[in-house]
Amino acid sequence: MNNISLLYTLGLGTLLAFILFFSFYLALKWEGKKAAFVTIMAMWLLYFPLAYLFWPGIDTFAIHFVFYTMTGYGLGIVTNVRSTRMRLEGEETQGGWFHWAPALIVTFFLLLTLQEANLITKASAYKPGIVMQDFREKENQYNDYQKQLAKQKQRGWKITGGWDTLPLRNVSKPFVIKATDKVGNAITEAKVTLALLSTADTDKDMHLELPETSEGVYAKDITLPLYGEWSILVTVTKGDDVHVIKGQIEVKPERK
Repeated sequence: MNNISLLYTLGLGTLLAFILFFSFYLALKWEGKKAAFVTIMAMWLLYFPLAYLFWPGIDTFAIHFVFYTMTGYGLGIVTNVRSTRMRLEGEETQGGWFHWAPALIVTFFLLLTLQEANLITKASAYKPGIVMQDFREKENQYNDYQKQLAKQKQRGWKITGGWDTLPLRNVSKPFVIKATDKVGNAITEAKVTLALLSTADTDKDMHLELPETSEGVYAKDITLPLYGEWSILVTVTKGDDVHVIKGQIEVKPERK
């Protein structure tokens, strides 16, 4: 699920919620509240196991939880007016399907959630060599992060590398970074630091400096002690220029 855009998962999930709700509301003739409740429960039962198996991070989980819940809840309250009128006036009522006020409130919250999803999607875009993905990034930090990206793009440095294959738990493997400037010349005598942050146990976080092993190449043998996802932060400093690359990798149990 980490490789699937939030806009796809939110969009397809919302479409499914609409289909479920109107199947209950129109086909089975359930009241809006009942149809909304069953729709929300069905979406939770579908999403929770997937989130457990493919944990996307707390921010992404929360956005899906709110979006799927608000979709069902919103459909319930905006159709409740029609159901109430039908009970009071009979099925001949010509009243509208929903009231504009609750519909406007629900739409506002859905749009707000969609904006947050868009921020995370942008922060998770692929960059050469390493995936830029940090779901701990908050909106105020995101704006500074975008400015840093603009400076890095203008500078034109190319920072590539990492592990050549997925790392295994308690197995030492070389982590290699190659740094070149805009025209392809090696960036030598730079300070390259590496932060590895465990999502399972913060006490296992590591902060290392990578020595230069050859011109523009910085490397160190690293052993990851835990299964699960690790956030990666590579910082290359040369004089006053600072280049930051973020990433994420998952250490999976070996298959026997």
